[in-house]
Amino acid sequence: MQDGRKRSNGQRQSMPEMTRLWYLIWISKRYNLDVHKFFKSFLDAWEHEKSSCKSISIQCRQKTEKDGAFLITQDQKVITQLRITKTTLEHLTYVDLEKIPWNETGIVRKMENLKFTDMKIKDVNSKVKWANLKAKVVKKPIASIVYSKFEHNPLGLSTSTISDETGSIKMPLWNNQINMVSIGDTIQIDRGRVKTFRGELQVSVGKTGKLKVIKHKIK
Repeated sequence: MQDGRKRSNGQRQSMPEMTRLWYLIWISKRYNLDVHKFFKSFLDAWEHEKSSCKSISIQCRQKTEKDGAFLITQDQKVITQLRITKTTLEHLTYVDLEKIPWNETGIVRKMENLKFTDMKIKDVNSKVKWANLKAKVVKKPIASIVYSKFEHNPLGLSTSTISDETGSIKMPLWNNQINMVSIGDTIQIDRGRVKTFRGELQVSVGKTGKLKVIKHKIK
């Protein structure tokens, strides 16, 4: 019978599971946390809805038979929100860190393809790097022409505004993106890049992100 310790050597876990482990280890390193205690806090949150590790809070916001959606915050500021399978959770206790390969450059590249759960706009702040959002387009100004030192040709730009029941945020639309959406459309943003521009938070859809209309406005 295969035990958890044998499985936790990294060779028998699927790539999505390993990517989540790498991501959690990366967070623990960034915030100077004991990795095993950080892992244990997810098990505690799974059982009791909320847990913490030093200054980091973990909340299990959604729970199914197969996985859970966890919100990770520090001082009420969102670090990230991601979905972790029950299989991964069950093996967090048995992870042998010495047997998990760690190459930060390669791991960060793999983490770029990690699927995150949808966030609410109120949870998006300057410490969030990427966000998945489902929201409605409430403003879409007429596009203007801008010039970039990185592009030879002029670019079309419409700095629109999207909103959900918790708040609103600016969303710059570039070139072909401008005609993809209309005011009143409900859109889905996957891996939107969060940044501050002129003192305002924005979420943009670059090369690694996706934008799609999931519900057109009622005409």
